[in-house]
Amino acid sequence: MTGAWRCFIIMSRALFLLLFSSLIAPLHGKETAGLQQDLLKVYQTWRQTMIRKDYKSWKQVTAYARQIETRNLVVSQKKRFPSAMFALPMKPPAIERLRLLQVNEKGPTAVAIFYGKADLDVKAAAPNSLLVLRYLKEGNQWKFYRLALMSQLPPEVIADVSANTLGFLKDAVFQPSGRSPNVQKPCEIPDYIADIHLITYGFDTSVTVNGISTHEASDTHGTQLVIGGLRNGKNTIEVEGKRLRGSAKGKKSLKVSVHLKTGNRKSPAVQVFEFKPDPAKGPYTYTGEFVVDKTTIGRHFRR
Repeated sequence: MTGAWRCFIIMSRALFLLLFSSLIAPLHGKETAGLQQDLLKVYQTWRQTMIRKDYKSWKQVTAYARQIETRNLVVSQKKRFPSAMFALPMKPPAIERLRLLQVNEKGPTAVAIFYGKADLDVKAAAPNSLLVLRYLKEGNQWKFYRLALMSQLPPEVIADVSANTLGFLKDAVFQPSGRSPNVQKPCEIPDYIADIHLITYGFDTSVTVNGISTHEASDTHGTQLVIGGLRNGKNTIEVEGKRLRGSAKGKKSLKVSVHLKTGNRKSPAVQVFEFKPDPAKGPYTYTGEFVVDKTTIGRHFRR
C-alpha cells in the first residue's frame, strides 16, 4: 500500500499537533491509555513552543536527532537558526477535532495516528488527511520527533476509516520502527546551496554527499536538499543502486544529479554532477569526487 500514498512531510522530512480532549476516544488497556496521554502531552508542549517561538523549551521536548536534523536543514539553506525554524507561514494543526486512530510503541519509538481535517492555518480548505506523529524515547522520557501529513487519500482508505476498518494501519509506514535513527553530523554553513535529483525507477538507491547528506529512493523520482550543501573545491559522492524485480513505470531508469543554486534568476541552478549508468545493467556502486569553484560554475553556465 505504501506506494499508493502521497505523503507531505512538513518542515522537512517534520512538524506539528495539539490538545488531548474528550473528542478522542480512549484506547483499551491502562498501559496504552497511559502511553496515549504521555504522547499527546509531549506534543501539546512541543506545539506551544513552536507557537511561542521558545527555543529553549523546544529543545527540552524535541528529540536530539530531530534537533540536529532541523538545524542542518536550516543552515544548509544559509538561513539563521533557530529564527528561520519559527518563521514558517503555517501553524501546527490542532488535533482536538481530529479522530485518534491508533497509538503504538516499539522499543524506543512510538507513533500516534489521527484522521480528519488538519488545519495548518494557510487560508486553504483542509482535506481529510492522516496525521502521523512520531516520537523517540530518550532515557525514560518521550520526545517529539516528526510529523507526516498524508492527504489526497485513496477513496478506499476514507471508506475504511468511516467503517472503523483500520487494517491498513498495519502497513509499515504507520508503524514504529523500533530503532533509534542515526544522528546526523552537525553541518557548517555551506559555500553553495544545492539539491540532489534522483530518478530510480527499477532501483533501490542510496546516495551520500560529503559524508553528511544521505538520500534514499526506491522506484520513484524526486528532489532533496543536500544537507551541508557543497564546498568550494572537492566534494565527494557515493552512490549505490540495487536492482528491483520490476518498476511501477514499467521500465528501468537510474540517474543521480547534483544541482547548485546560483541565486541568478535567469539560471537559478546549474548541474555540477551526474551519474547515469546503463539501466539494463547493475547493480551499481560508485564512489567519486567532483569540483565546484568559479571556473566549473562558469563552464556549466556556458553550456
